[in-house]
Amino acid sequence: MKSFPVSTIAYQKSLLRDLFIILFLCFFQACAGDNRPVVKIGVSVPNTNTTSYNLIQKAIFDQLAEHNLTAQSDRIEIIWNSVQDQANGKNAVAMEFQQVKTMLNQGIKVLILNSIDSRSAHSILRETKRKSVPVLTLDEPIINDQIVGHFSIDQSRLGEIAAAYVVQKLKDESLVDKSNVLVLEGPLGSPVFRQLKIGIYRILDQYPQVHILSKYSKADKSSGRQLASQTLRDYAQNVQAIICVNSGLAVGAVEGVNLYDMAEKIVTIGIGAERSAINLIVAGQHDAEVDLQSYERGQMILQSAIDIYNDQPFQADQEKTQFAPSRIITTSNYTILEKIWPDLHSKKIRK
Repeated sequence: MKSFPVSTIAYQKSLLRDLFIILFLCFFQACAGDNRPVVKIGVSVPNTNTTSYNLIQKAIFDQLAEHNLTAQSDRIEIIWNSVQDQANGKNAVAMEFQQVKTMLNQGIKVLILNSIDSRSAHSILRETKRKSVPVLTLDEPIINDQIVGHFSIDQSRLGEIAAAYVVQKLKDESLVDKSNVLVLEGPLGSPVFRQLKIGIYRILDQYPQVHILSKYSKADKSSGRQLASQTLRDYAQNVQAIICVNSGLAVGAVEGVNLYDMAEKIVTIGIGAERSAINLIVAGQHDAEVDLQSYERGQMILQSAIDIYNDQPFQADQEKTQFAPSRIITTSNYTILEKIWPDLHSKKIRK
């Protein structure tokens, strides 16, 4: 008979307990009737096809359910629009504008916006101003008086975290003075990847004895596999670490490393903590991912919108801006992600 670790059993019991409480509260409210006023909050984002926005959406609706069950204040309703998911070849900019206008006419009290085009966003903001609706923006900064808060990602800081992890691992193995580090930089011209690289090289440049092998490419798995295996071949497998600017490249790089059976000899790290990369960490084939904590970020976004509606100040790190939290995920702590991916524990560690 297959046995499960105590932590897994405890997690399942906790999940069942929480589910029972939620069902009880739902039954109680259904019987008693919920006569609280409804406050509508609008969300407009490009898509939910990425891990980041998928987790933000999950967190917002999870927290929404908890708020509506437990809070004594107004009941919150989310109107969610993912423009590119719904455009189907139509003019996405025009559709975004129309969707936001419809939400405003439906009476939203706060708009959470990541516009697909920061220039056309000003047309949206003219409408929100006309309706006196405050706006919270995600990722793409927009300068406008209607914006009461901005949720940003410090990309260069993420790059620093990834590079610092690799340097420490090399120090632990006394390899800093004789190491080749491959950096898979993604495509040229991307502002996000450019900022990530600034952070990566800000750390690596402090160690001139580290030989940096940098490669531009598409930011996908096949490119990561090709460049990792090609570099290992060209340098007679004398590569000690690989830093990837996203999880897709990291997954491919691990596959390239595995072609040479060198998973235990090469440090690999990606940025993004997508599920495919986390699976490799759980399996013991990948060392680490920098996690943007998108689920926690989604919780913060909804709470901020509720605070703004209640005339509470936006909790900014600096100048109306709140930065996404981040952390390193490794084989030693991946279980903290079981809240969003409960089946992670089923992956067997092989390394």
